[in-house]
Amino acid sequence: MTSVSTLGTQLQAISNMLGEQTSLNTLTQQLATGDQYNNLTDYSPVDAHQLLNFQNAVTQKQGYLSSIQTVQSRLTVYDSTMTDMETVAKQAGSLATQNQTLDSSNLASLQSSAQNYLIEVQDDLNQQVGDRYIYSGVRYSTQPVTNLATLSLTTSPPTTTTVSSPTLPNYDTEAVAGTASDAAAYTQDTVTIDQGYDVTYGVSSNNPAFQQLINGLRYISAATTATDAATYQSDMKNASTLLGSALTGIQTLQANNANNQNTLTNETTTQNTDITNLQDQIGNIQQVNTAQVATEIDSLQTQLQASYSATASLEQLSILKYL
Repeated sequence: MTSVSTLGTQLQAISNMLGEQTSLNTLTQQLATGDQYNNLTDYSPVDAHQLLNFQNAVTQKQGYLSSIQTVQSRLTVYDSTMTDMETVAKQAGSLATQNQTLDSSNLASLQSSAQNYLIEVQDDLNQQVGDRYIYSGVRYSTQPVTNLATLSLTTSPPTTTTVSSPTLPNYDTEAVAGTASDAAAYTQDTVTIDQGYDVTYGVSSNNPAFQQLINGLRYISAATTATDAATYQSDMKNASTLLGSALTGIQTLQANNANNQNTLTNETTTQNTDITNLQDQIGNIQQVNTAQVATEIDSLQTQLQASYSATASLEQLSILKYL
């Protein structure tokens, strides 16, 4: 029987052991995870508030990075397709300049080249990234350009004047379907890449540079069906003028697109740096010194062993030893 006089001592020893065991469990968890606590509520109010703010900031910046990555994929396709159309404008412009005089033996070749260029431009302007037509303005699901090769053969030669928002050119699919105008065809998109920092991007299939390119190619095609030298020369002159303007316009669009690409690339670096810094600050609060924790575990295990021994000794005491 345990003596009355030793009961309080025994209960105190058990309480101490339970406290030491709880501390040991906490230290063991810290050693396994490298973090002080698993639950935010276990931190001090100041540390918990900072952790919450830092973690929210990381999540927000990761969201910006995701948006940037999505837009960068579109800008890459803008770059490749406009590079292709720039090449078409150069080659077709040279073709028009070098063939100002009617030569019936060249007509079939000129017609074939014009048709192939029109198909190439049509493919470029109808490019999709994911499920979005990137040259449709904000008409994301609408294919913007009709069959240019067919249009060039069945439609009267265009004028040298290009139109802008909101009137749709006659090669636009909605214009072909009977839509007179659609401002959404010209609307650029925006992406938020940081708090209060938006970037406007995107190019419309109805941009004057593309209208000039398409009309220039259609004039080459129209010239090949001319029945007299004067009409042929007029068409080829119009083609040369339009294609030269188109080349300049596309190069400007290319430069603007490149600026947006550089902006997003630089902002990606900034966001990644900020995330690294935030994670370092989170780590400064959460992380423990594992070497120190291991030492504390060894010390606490020694204390527990001593407590077990002391408690066992108390269990050997009985009231008879005090009589």
